[in-house]
Amino acid sequence: MLVFFIHGVATSNVRYAEPLQRLIQEEFDQLGESRPHFYSCFWANVLKDVGKIWNCIHQDLQELKREYPQTSPDDIFRYREFREGFLSEFGGDFLSYLNPERGAAIRKLIAQQLSDFLTKNPQETELHIITHSLGSVILWDILFSDRFSTEDPAHDIRAVIHGLSESGNIRKVHLKSITTMGSPILFLNMMLEVSPDKLKQFANRYQNQPLRWRNIIHSSDLVAYPLRSSLNLQLSDNIFFRDEYISTDANLAEKAARAVGQFEAALALGVADAHGSYWHCSQTANIVTSNMLGSQGIIRDVINRLDKVRGMTKKMLDFTKDSPTNRTLQSLNFPDKSGILYLVVNPVKVHYIYVYDDKDNCKFAGYVGWMDTDGLKQEVEWIKLNLCAKSRNNPYPKYKKER
Repeated sequence: MLVFFIHGVATSNVRYAEPLQRLIQEEFDQLGESRPHFYSCFWANVLKDVGKIWNCIHQDLQELKREYPQTSPDDIFRYREFREGFLSEFGGDFLSYLNPERGAAIRKLIAQQLSDFLTKNPQETELHIITHSLGSVILWDILFSDRFSTEDPAHDIRAVIHGLSESGNIRKVHLKSITTMGSPILFLNMMLEVSPDKLKQFANRYQNQPLRWRNIIHSSDLVAYPLRSSLNLQLSDNIFFRDEYISTDANLAEKAARAVGQFEAALALGVADAHGSYWHCSQTANIVTSNMLGSQGIIRDVINRLDKVRGMTKKMLDFTKDSPTNRTLQSLNFPDKSGILYLVVNPVKVHYIYVYDDKDNCKFAGYVGWMDTDGLKQEVEWIKLNLCAKSRNNPYPKYKKER
């Protein structure tokens, strides 16, 4: 299993993915799975230094101060720290990528590094790509855009992925999953004009199981947006897609500002940290791992969520769901046939939860105390509505388990 990271804006450290890599390794270790091979692609050295632009801006502001001594540059040109940091780095990097020469240079670096990664792991056939920020837009452009000439490095990347190229003498791997974090594809694609039909065509021809794509959005990240409706995915498309939300505060300053109703201040205090938080987030690692190990379908998501319920005590109990002294409040069959959930209450009103796989093996059992019963019920209701409801917006009913 190969995992290829593509970073986004304002990345200067070639080891940017290591925190998330360690968290993913911990997830794999806990599940008893073999650790994957990782490669952190790095392309930021292609971009021109934004600092040169800000040196010119500083000169302009100093000239303004000399002409109008009573004027404060900080008042005339407000929020300079935010402009100079997150805002200009994001806009500058994207516009640099759109430059034909620098864009081609970035794609060439990515192609070379992916080729090196595959060469060093000749026995591996399964590729998973994790992207952040502008990196997700670059991947979207590389895989599905029609704007490139035949000599563009994007075609070198497509040539090694089953279903993207007809070239027959090159070693190919299966792109099993995509995870996008903090992705601005929704709006930047208005300039790239890549048709979602290209994604559907690729997914429908390259393998029997669905292409898995999860799009992770931190609630305070102004760059990240959901994609499901804009991609116009149907149940007939061979794609397993979900927008995933992380709703923690980006930092203590944002949390404090929101608590007193200072939402504009909270925005300024939280947006940059929120956009970079995915690399250090255990929730991100959990979603990524679930996406990579998609063979267990809904049952893995359910167990991951139940494990985090407040007050949950995991224990294989002496009695079972079928005991005559217990009452089953909910039984939820997972639409992908990966298992079933039971919510049970005993005579003294203690609530237990069981998850069984498709072979009737108990994969999770636990209980909560009286004070945490409402939280458990709310989680079961969320699972019912979001993971088990057979609707157009739920991709699970068409999701097939891999054998």
